[in-house]
Amino acid sequence: MNFIDCIFVGIFACVVFDITQQVVKRLTGLPPSNWAIVGRWFWSVVTKGKIIAKDLPSQDPRPHELRVGWIIHYLVAIGYAVLFALLVLADILDVSVSHGLIFGMISVIVPWFFFMPALGNGMLARRTANPRLACGLAFMMHSIFGVALGIGFIILS
Repeated sequence: MNFIDCIFVGIFACVVFDITQQVVKRLTGLPPSNWAIVGRWFWSVVTKGKIIAKDLPSQDPRPHELRVGWIIHYLVAIGYAVLFALLVLADILDVSVSHGLIFGMISVIVPWFFFMPALGNGMLARRTANPRLACGLAFMMHSIFGVALGIGFIILS
């Protein structure tokens, strides 16, 4: 495994994540992640130096926030792929679907305790209309993402 492999696997797993969100939207009507808000949050971090945002939806849109949000989404996915690869190289994980699932299930800690609060939604999405749904969807999506990481590294092995 090398960094180029991680880039390809991270992108592959992210595409699986995005397709799954579109399927969930068609089946349930639940909207996919709002990457424009992530871009707006990023611009807030860069311009104001604040990691925890307040009321992002009511703030004025920022230049190219949607594009920036998508870039961050894919860079984070590549970062997860690098972390997965490092854990494999350290003999903590194996390249497998089951270890990908475990990794994905554990990785949900990041949105629950960092991204949700950073976007102004509180830990475990407690400031959203339905925290259990938000956390459950994050858990499901990260689990699917982790499985896709495992599959991606299997394909490249």
